[in-house]
Amino acid sequence: MRFHLPGLRGKFVAALLIAAAVPLVVGLIVLETIAYRGMVRERGKMHQMEALTLVQAIQQASNEEGKLFATWQDADAALVEFLTAKNRELSSRDIREVREETRSIDASWPSWDVNEPRIQATIRNRGADSLREFLAIHPEVAEALVTDKEGRLVATNEKTSDYDQADEAWWQKGRALPKGQVWTDVLEFDESSRVFSQDVVVPLYDGAAFAGVAKMSVDITSLFRTLGFDGEAKGERWEIVLPDGRILASSRSGFVSLKESVDADTLWEITKGGRSGTVRREEAGESRLCGFMKLGEEGGKPGGYVIFSSRRDEVVAPLRRNLAWVGVGSALLVGLCALAGFAFIRRKVLAPLEVLGRAARSISATARLHQGDRPDEAVVKAKRAAAEEDLQRIQAIRTGDEVEALAGDLAVMTSRVLRYQRELEEEVSAKTSVIQEDLEMARQFQNALLPSGYPDVPPAEVEAALRLKFAHFYQPASTVGGDFFDLIELGDDCAGVLIADVMGHGARSALVTAILRALVRNSTEQARDPGAFLSELNRHLHEVIARSGQTLFVTAFFLILDTRNGKVSWAVAGHPAPLRVRRGSGRTPEPLWADPPRQPALGLMPRAAYHTTESPLRTGDVFLLYTDGAVEAENPAGEAFGVDRLAKCFDEALDGPMAAMPAKIVCEVTAFQRRAQYDDDVCLVAVEAGNGGMVVPRGA
Repeated sequence: MRFHLPGLRGKFVAALLIAAAVPLVVGLIVLETIAYRGMVRERGKMHQMEALTLVQAIQQASNEEGKLFATWQDADAALVEFLTAKNRELSSRDIREVREETRSIDASWPSWDVNEPRIQATIRNRGADSLREFLAIHPEVAEALVTDKEGRLVATNEKTSDYDQADEAWWQKGRALPKGQVWTDVLEFDESSRVFSQDVVVPLYDGAAFAGVAKMSVDITSLFRTLGFDGEAKGERWEIVLPDGRILASSRSGFVSLKESVDADTLWEITKGGRSGTVRREEAGESRLCGFMKLGEEGGKPGGYVIFSSRRDEVVAPLRRNLAWVGVGSALLVGLCALAGFAFIRRKVLAPLEVLGRAARSISATARLHQGDRPDEAVVKAKRAAAEEDLQRIQAIRTGDEVEALAGDLAVMTSRVLRYQRELEEEVSAKTSVIQEDLEMARQFQNALLPSGYPDVPPAEVEAALRLKFAHFYQPASTVGGDFFDLIELGDDCAGVLIADVMGHGARSALVTAILRALVRNSTEQARDPGAFLSELNRHLHEVIARSGQTLFVTAFFLILDTRNGKVSWAVAGHPAPLRVRRGSGRTPEPLWADPPRQPALGLMPRAAYHTTESPLRTGDVFLLYTDGAVEAENPAGEAFGVDRLAKCFDEALDGPMAAMPAKIVCEVTAFQRRAQYDDDVCLVAVEAGNGGMVVPRGA
C-alpha cells in the first residue's frame, strides 16, 4: 500500500505546531539579551553621569580653593603689598636688563641648591610667609607660588622646578583672567610638589592694575577625602585612576593610594573609549559595571579618569524577577501568532502558488521560439549544461502536493525559455563579433592618424641654441576616442603642436578626429599664424558639421615654437589652458593665461576669428598640453583631480626623463581615481625647449 503524504496545507499546519515552541524559547533568550543590554546601557549612562558629577565636584572644590585664596589675599594685605613693592622695583629698571637677568637666573635655577641666596629670597619673605599661613589652614594645597607681573617667581613655600613662569600655559591663562576669576588646570603630576594635583590659578591685582599671578597645586588625594560618599553599603564606588592604571583615590574603606591598579583589559577599554563610556570590570571574583569620565581637555592627553562602579548583580536582579512573567506572556503570544500565521499562509502563500502555476502555463503556451544554428563556444556550453541540470532537478521533484504540480509547469516554461535564450545568445554573439571587428579596425585607423614619431627641430646635424623635445600619452575611454593631437613641421627651426578634444567620446567622436586630421593637413599654409590656422580649420569644419545636420564642436589649442627667433605663439578655441614652467627656475608650473579668452570652440560659428598670442621662448621652457579627461577624473568621493594637482604632478615629473613625463602624470591620475578605466579620453603632450648644440649621430 502506497503512503500518501499530506497536502501542502497539512505540511504548513504541522510546521507551525512544531515551530510553536521555538519562538517561545528564542523570544525569551532574545528578550533577556535585549533587556540586559538595554538595562546595562541605561545604567551605564547613569554611571557616566555619576562620574561626571564627581569630576564637577572636584572641579568645584578646586575652584573653591582658588576663591578662598582670593579672599585670603584680600584679607591679608601683606602679600599684595609685597608684590606691589616687587613690581615697583621692577618698573624702575630697564626692561631689557630685567629680561636678560630673568633668562640667566632661569637657566641656572635647576642646578642651584635650596640654600642659594636667590632661592632663599623667594622662600623667606613676607609673601612666602603669607602663603605658608594659607597652606597651614588648607592642608589639601600641596604647593603655592606667586609671580610678579612679568612672570618672575617672587614667593613660594618651597623651591620650584623653574624661575621664569611667563612661558607656562597656566601663567598666560592667569594673566588674561579678570580680577576675581579662577582658572583650573587638568589633573597631572606636579614636579615641584611631587604629588598628583590640579593647578588652580588666581590673578592678583593692586586695585585695577595687574600685579601678578598666584598658582596653587591642590592635592587630589587630599581633596578626594573631603568629599562625602555614602554608597559603599550598596556596592557603589568612586575612584580616580591615573593613565598608567594605578588607583589614586577610592571611596572604598581602607584604601591606600597608588597601591592598587585596575587590570590591563579594563584600562585598555577605558583608554580607547574616548572621553566617557561604560566598561565591565572583574575584581576579586566580582563583576562590576563601570562608568568613566576622562580628566583633561578634549582631544588632549588624559590626566586621569574618574570611575563610578556598582556590582553587576544589582543591574540584572530586576530583569530576573520579571523574566518569569515575560515567559508566560510570550507563550500566549506565540500561540496567537501560530493561529494568525496559518491564516496568513493560507491567504498569502497557497492561493498565490495556484495563481503562479496558471501564469507559468500561460507563459509556456504563448512562447514562440526561432530555430537557428548554435555556436560551438566553451563558455556557452558550460552555462547551457548548468541550466539543463537545473531543469532536470525541477523535473525530479516528487512531493505529491501543489509544489510538484507547480514544478512541472515551471519545467515546461524553463525548457522553452532556455531554448530561446540559447538562440538569442547566438544571434547577439554574431552581431557583437561584427561590431568588435569594426571597432578594432577603427582603432587601428585612428592610431595611424596620430604621429608615429617626433620631428627633429632643428635637424640633428644643425647646431642651434634651442632644440625641441616631445613626449605624449594617449588613452581613449573606449576602443576609439575623440581626443586628437598632431605635430606639424613648419621648417627646420619651427614646429607646431595641435591638441583637440571632440565633444563626447566613442565612434562618432573618432570619426570627427579623422575629418579634423584631413583638414589640418590641408591647412598647413596658414600654420605659421596660429590664429589664422584655427580660423581656417573652423571654417571648413563648420561646413562639414552643417551638412551632416549634427550638433558637434571641437575644443583646440595650437602652439608654435620658433627656435631660431626664440619665440612661442599660440591660439585657443575653447580649450583648457596648457601649463608652462622653466626648468631650474624654482617656480611652479602655471597656466598660459589666467582669464579664459572669449574664443569659441571649432565648428560652432563659421566666421569666428581666433587671435594669436606671442611670448619669448627660453632654454628650459616646458609646456604641457592636455585635454579635460585628466583634470575631470574623479576619486570615489566625487572630487575632481583638477588643474592644481595636475600642475603639482607636472612639477614633480620634471625631475625625471622627458620621455616618461606624460605617462608618469597619468599614473598619478589613475592612482587618484583608484581605477584604471577613465570616463573620458585622456591626452597629454609635453614639449621642451632644451639646450641646443649639434647632436652627433650614433656611430659617427
